[in-house]
Amino acid sequence: MPNLPPKHAELLQPLTEEEMEELDGFLTSKLVAEETMMINTLDGYMTALVIGPAAVALSGWLPGVWGPRAEDAPEFESNKQASRVLTLMLRHMNGIAGSFEEEPEAFEPMFDLVSYEEGGQEYVDGEMWAMGFMHGVALREDDWRPLLEDAQGREWMRPLHLLGSPVISPEEEELVGSPELREALAKQIPASLAAIHAYWLPRRLVSDQQDEAAAPVKRDGPKVGRNDLCPCGSGKKFKKCCGAATSLH
Repeated sequence: MPNLPPKHAELLQPLTEEEMEELDGFLTSKLVAEETMMINTLDGYMTALVIGPAAVALSGWLPGVWGPRAEDAPEFESNKQASRVLTLMLRHMNGIAGSFEEEPEAFEPMFDLVSYEEGGQEYVDGEMWAMGFMHGVALREDDWRPLLEDAQGREWMRPLHLLGSPVISPEEEELVGSPELREALAKQIPASLAAIHAYWLPRRLVSDQQDEAAAPVKRDGPKVGRNDLCPCGSGKKFKKCCGAATSLH
């Protein structure tokens, strides 16, 4: 690995179990709106952004984490807290990217285990994760369209669509009508993700090369202007908020 500035190198460090719990705790705290994504939904959302056809700017995806309305942005207790939460999210996103770069077939989505009766059988539940993934697809639906209109692509997307789309047909509802059926679909998702990643990889590489040729300094990831409003929702300019405390990629 090349020598990187300390703050840049920090963003490439995977989250520890304790840091994952810290991020999860914030996402379920009273500081966020009810519509804010939980950690498993965020994991799915970020996975779609990482393996999709093109990079999405930080200012394009971060508001969606908090909820559909501008007022859903959290009321951070301090700029330090805002910077910390943003850093944890970026590190988690980079961790997902690293997993796909190293071994796409081994990626493990952050699924739940649920039991519908006390002491009963547990089932793998990928619904919240898939909802996050489909939300990520919706951010750039036009860019995703070649895969969505391809017969093989639709087959890869099938378990993600059935478990995560906000609206499915009555016929499709029958395919998710029991814990066993939903678990079977969830278990198909890792193979679908590896295939989707491989499908978009050549396009992403070309896009990265074009970006590198067009700019004297290459930025591999989310970008926000120094004078833009900070995407953390504080209402301050980025250079006076999170940009003063951490480097974004």
